[in-house]
Amino acid sequence: MRDVSATGRYSFRQRVYLFCLLILSYSKASSWTAAVPSSVKGLLGSCVVIPCSYNYPEPQKSPQTFTGIWYNNDNQVICHSDASQTPAQFWSRTKLLGDLSKKNCSLMIDKLTRRDEGTFHFRIIMEAYTVFSYSKNKISVSVIDEPNPTDFSVQEEVKEGQTVSASCSVFHSCPTYPPSFHWSHSGEQHFQAQKLHDGQWKATSILMFRSNRTDHNKLLQCRVTYHGGKHQETSKTLKVQCKCALTNTCLGTEMAIPERCTCSSA
Repeated sequence: MRDVSATGRYSFRQRVYLFCLLILSYSKASSWTAAVPSSVKGLLGSCVVIPCSYNYPEPQKSPQTFTGIWYNNDNQVICHSDASQTPAQFWSRTKLLGDLSKKNCSLMIDKLTRRDEGTFHFRIIMEAYTVFSYSKNKISVSVIDEPNPTDFSVQEEVKEGQTVSASCSVFHSCPTYPPSFHWSHSGEQHFQAQKLHDGQWKATSILMFRSNRTDHNKLLQCRVTYHGGKHQETSKTLKVQCKCALTNTCLGTEMAIPERCTCSSA
């Protein structure tokens, strides 16, 4: 009997322990939390997108109506999911990009000015449930005057007829309106967008073309234009090794020889 009783008591304690673990894990997974970067940088005159997701304890009946609001450090509304509730100075510049019902609270601030610098936090209103401010999950926005340096890569010394691959990359925080690229040389272009961290993105343009002797000593230029109008340029000089031909005086013909010859600039 003692063995059975001891086994019974142990089994009951085990069940209680497992129940507590389940409650604890549920409360952690369904608590009032928000995931935002601690800080993000945006280019003056361009836009910045603040990635944001939030969580809350699931009620028995799922909310049907969600209202999202972003506040600055002075508790002033800068963005409201009901655009008519957004103050005039932000009405055409701020926008909620995510689906609030899917716990996405991402915010875009367009046409950045120095006055937009500061800290911000998100607030959710769920009809027939509750209201909660994620004031402990603030994000700091700073504004930079000039774009980040361009990363330009190309093999500068090539042979005539060789395929040239050049890449031009920049970092930015405005994925809604990514930078545009313009090359000084024609060719096949490919665009790549890579999401990084803290609201930063990497945009890359890859240009591919077949080299020609007329490319010798010519600048290959990459021009990047950002949303808002700012731009920057970077370039490198191509050196093309041409196929050479010497006259064979004995045969009176021309023949190609595998020597290294540098083209003269056109």
